[in-house]
Amino acid sequence: MSNLSDFDSPKRPWLTAFVPVAVILLAAGLYWAISASDSDVDGLTGDLPNSGEKLLSGKNYYTYISEIELYPSNEEGKPWDQGDDGPDIKYQIKWLGNEVFESSVKDDSLLANWSGLQIDLNWSDLLGKTLSPNETIQAARIRYDALSSIEVIVKDSDLAKDDLAGNLNIELKTLRIGKNRKDFPKKTDNCIRRIEITVLPIDSTLEDLAQFMKE
Repeated sequence: MSNLSDFDSPKRPWLTAFVPVAVILLAAGLYWAISASDSDVDGLTGDLPNSGEKLLSGKNYYTYISEIELYPSNEEGKPWDQGDDGPDIKYQIKWLGNEVFESSVKDDSLLANWSGLQIDLNWSDLLGKTLSPNETIQAARIRYDALSSIEVIVKDSDLAKDDLAGNLNIELKTLRIGKNRKDFPKKTDNCIRRIEITVLPIDSTLEDLAQFMKE
């Protein structure tokens, strides 16, 4: 006598059909939330109610780099890649000596942007895939302390070996809620012209986060 596993056992056909539709609708709803302010409201800036305020001790924040601009040449004054290709930019965030976030790679670009929201769906995910805010929000999670800092490591991603573009130490006390711009001179150990750090309270509503994190 053979046994039927959960995978092999009969399923309700209406439920199997409903799951992928629900996932697609959820993904579409999140993207709509990101872009709705552009199409429906004139002059909307996307600012959170407390944008520009100081960070509060002991409070948790989403932190990510929304923009990186590199200088046209690497630390040796040479092109980033062979030919005319620009660098393939990615970054990591370290907090308390630990890597807490790594970004996706932006190919062939001196100016790269990231949104704090990202939905990665494969066709194989459509049966049983569920989405949560923790999965869709692409950012480091940190706790504010006036004496703490984060380390931002920017690299040119290559198949053989990643090339370091710069390693920045950012004191948390210099940051505010919202977007924080930092400019840097070109040095032998730094090829980062500018970064934009976005800091948002973790207890913000998903609607506020989606509105602010749009690219």
